[in-house]
Amino acid sequence: MKRLSERSNVGFPIRQLVIVTSLAVCGLVGMSFARLAISEYQLNLQKQVLVESVNRLKVENQSLQAKIDYLQTDAAIEKLAREELGWTKPGDTAVIVLTSHPTPPLTKPAQAAFPTRMLPIWRQWWNVFFASPSSRP
Repeated sequence: MKRLSERSNVGFPIRQLVIVTSLAVCGLVGMSFARLAISEYQLNLQKQVLVESVNRLKVENQSLQAKIDYLQTDAAIEKLAREELGWTKPGDTAVIVLTSHPTPPLTKPAQAAFPTRMLPIWRQWWNVFFASPSSRP
């Protein structure tokens, strides 16, 4: 009997050690899996952003290519030459529209109707009724 009890005491710490070790391994495997899942999620987000950017750039590229194709036509070249460079075909009459810009006056503006030093209101009324026309400012 003594041997059985000794055996069970010795087996108990090994059992705990095995359980703790296997839990630690499972925890590490779980953390590794979580890290992989997070990095995959981040990569998918980056992929979506890049796909949207590529699609937007493709649309812009198509628009620019269409503009290049149009600008290489004879009609577009003629339109640009007429509008921006002012060129005409032989036999055409060029019309140049001149706009007149008002020139600033060379004379001084008229003096203000009121003197720079204001008289008291009673004095202004006095001058209106009793001052001679030559003494009025």
